[in-house]
Amino acid sequence: MAVHTIKRGLDLPISGEPIQVIETAPPTTLVALLAQDYHFMKPRMHAAVGDLVRRGQLLFEDRKTEGIRFTAPGAGTVIAINRGDRRAFQSLVIELSDGERAGEPTDVDFMPFDSFTGNGVSTLDADQVRALLVESGQWVSLRTRPFSKVPGPTENCHSIFVIAMDT
Repeated sequence: MAVHTIKRGLDLPISGEPIQVIETAPPTTLVALLAQDYHFMKPRMHAAVGDLVRRGQLLFEDRKTEGIRFTAPGAGTVIAINRGDRRAFQSLVIELSDGERAGEPTDVDFMPFDSFTGNGVSTLDADQVRALLVESGQWVSLRTRPFSKVPGPTENCHSIFVIAMDT
């Protein structure tokens, strides 16, 4: 696989140094999965308003691509499933539990994964890694080109593009 490096960049003429301050932000109380982040996705809902969900629990699947799972980013209660024109899915909102808000989730807040064996990454084969990514919901962070769709779990890639920025 070819590796491409950037030899020249753009130096911005900004004088001075940034102030090294970390500001405290208000605690997060709500998290959501937004449809605009996943192009061409049609959800098959597995969660309803009022359901208690755990981190990593299945919320919905993609009807168009079998096996694509969208999981809860945090433990709490589903408080809204927003829909737009013609009942198009817009977002699913979760109010975080007290443990999640405090940054100290309990063992009950986590969803166990069947495909997680506890072995090191170097001992896993491609199918085991793929199964864990799909089951945990992390597979949806991958994109195909040119339409930025989530790839099917059985598809193999030709190239991997890593988008990184040194800020």
